[in-house]
Amino acid sequence: MQRLCFLILLLPWLSLSAQPLPPAQPVTVSAGIFIGGLINKRNDGAYQLILREAARRSGITINEQVGPLKNAIMAVVNKQSLAIYGMTEALISQLGQENIITSYPMGAYKLHLFTRKGEPVITSYRQLLGKKVGGVSGYEAYYSELIAQGIDIIYVSSELTQMKQFVAHDLDVIIGFLPDWLPHLKQLNYEASFALHVGYDTMTARNTPEGRWFVNKISEALQAMHKDGSIEALMGKRYLPFEYKPSQPYQWRSQSSF
Repeated sequence: MQRLCFLILLLPWLSLSAQPLPPAQPVTVSAGIFIGGLINKRNDGAYQLILREAARRSGITINEQVGPLKNAIMAVVNKQSLAIYGMTEALISQLGQENIITSYPMGAYKLHLFTRKGEPVITSYRQLLGKKVGGVSGYEAYYSELIAQGIDIIYVSSELTQMKQFVAHDLDVIIGFLPDWLPHLKQLNYEASFALHVGYDTMTARNTPEGRWFVNKISEALQAMHKDGSIEALMGKRYLPFEYKPSQPYQWRSQSSF
């Protein structure tokens, strides 16, 4: 009887101890710079403002490290950061699906092939043969369809460099994301129905107790911000309407948190 009473008293403690605990220090987040004002060195990009508000609502302190995209990815791979803005496919290729988890989206994205204004749009992979196609180091996982088609890609260090080379006619076609490139559409041409990849921009974290705690807390806030219009307000003209439908085991679900 005494052992039974002891077990009954112990059960609540066991249940609580099994739950992810908040980290003792601020959550370190990697931020690879995205063109179009989504993530920048000033820390006032649209996604940065969204995460800051979600963190405020969640009572989380964020330590954000802004830098080149490839460095930001490797910081998560090397356990220097707990999470990163977006880059889910890139981290899956580095760590495997079972080792990452993603939050409720901050926004949606579409990957397109852009030509110059006045030039024909790209509607098939055959049109890329013989053309200088520019991509960004760190986004290789998102270019898998192009690579599978045998398209040669010229890699540069950032989207800003990509744009400079495009303007200088060193590139014929650039591979880019919307809404990132929305501010530059006056200079670009693309086929809206020909998207290489469509997905969500989330916070992508390592699948650890700390990562699960962070994703659960921040997702609840992001979901509420989507419903109350805060995400759309902070994104402004960059906002792409989306309906969140998780389909992968690493994607957060409101009814069954990690």
